[in-house]
Amino acid sequence: MKERIKTLLLDANGYGWKAIAADTVLQGILKLSNTFTFPSTFDRVPIASTIAKAFRQRYETLSYVNDWREALCSSRQLEVEVCNINNLMAYHSRKKAIADYPLVIILHSAAGDSMSLLLKTAHWFQKRRGILVVFIGNEYDLLAEKIKFLRSVEADYVCSQLPSDTARWLYAECDPTRVLSMPHALNPNLYHPRRQIKRSIDIGFRGAFYFGFIGDVERNALVRFFQDRGADLGLMCDVRAGNIPRFDWARFLNQCKGTVGAEAGSYYLDRKGKIIAGAKAYLFKHRGVSFEELFHLFFESPQVEYRSGKSISSRHFEPIGTKTCQILLEGNYNGILQSNVDYVSLKKDLSNIHEAIDMFRDTAYRKEMADRAYEYAMSEHTYGHRVKGLMKAVINNHDSNTRIISG
Repeated sequence: MKERIKTLLLDANGYGWKAIAADTVLQGILKLSNTFTFPSTFDRVPIASTIAKAFRQRYETLSYVNDWREALCSSRQLEVEVCNINNLMAYHSRKKAIADYPLVIILHSAAGDSMSLLLKTAHWFQKRRGILVVFIGNEYDLLAEKIKFLRSVEADYVCSQLPSDTARWLYAECDPTRVLSMPHALNPNLYHPRRQIKRSIDIGFRGAFYFGFIGDVERNALVRFFQDRGADLGLMCDVRAGNIPRFDWARFLNQCKGTVGAEAGSYYLDRKGKIIAGAKAYLFKHRGVSFEELFHLFFESPQVEYRSGKSISSRHFEPIGTKTCQILLEGNYNGILQSNVDYVSLKKDLSNIHEAIDMFRDTAYRKEMADRAYEYAMSEHTYGHRVKGLMKAVINNHDSNTRIISG
């Protein structure tokens, strides 16, 4: 077996000064392991309870954050060291590792909700001798900052969840950075059928409603339709707003015959992120603004070049893993999922809702669809497949005389 590649994996347990302060004090100064559990008696002491809440996995409801990290850590090709950059003591101690390791990977959690820490330490990455791979999270928000970071460090690879043509357009100014299409996938270790759990729910949903600054309300309308009218159509629905921890989410999906969804992301991507940034700032300044007004002001006639960033997400693979049939709004889904093959297709205006529900109610049809989608994902679209694809791309582009192997 070839020697494994020494890899530094940078992630972040949440974002913002509160998360940084908590992780630096509790993990960096007090040396508490991230698996440390506070005694239940802490819940009865206000200050202690606050400390215990600060010491938590802040992205536990975003399954892909843990799924990617676990897949990379379990790769036979990699010898991985993980660093939470919110723990400033740990992050600073890895400064030399960033310079020396053959491979450094920045995950979505570190390059998603905030770019502040990475931009402040960009000079650390400029001095590296190894390969730098950056996964971009939330590929509609803070785009100017994310592209600025990629350019300033001359990242070797940017891994994008977007369709490949959109990703190449978005990061065109980041040359010589190579763009790799790296959508989310299935974690079969967590999302799998559990025969002992009865599927008592026809349509189930747990998730956040999208803010209007994304530029559409299609998914919100779909979810609210089943929330408000599902029972009138004879369906047992359990549809609630709010994400839940991934282990609870996997169990919930196993209780459902079906779930609903749509492509993630925005129709209005521009390279500087001006459209969404403007809409976001306006929305938070004018809390009562209607979507119609927001759309008219920012999305109806954008003054900059833009592309659709609609894409497949982890939320589409998780039901596939549990063999939960999906009713999804029509879309491309990165060319991975096929309409009425891997999911029941619903028009965006919901005009074929009754036809779609009739298809869903056909037990044999629904089971055949769920089984087919499961086998397809297991054969080509697990996180293990994604990591192998990443390593193949990186290693094939760097021969034995270059920095990826020489470490």
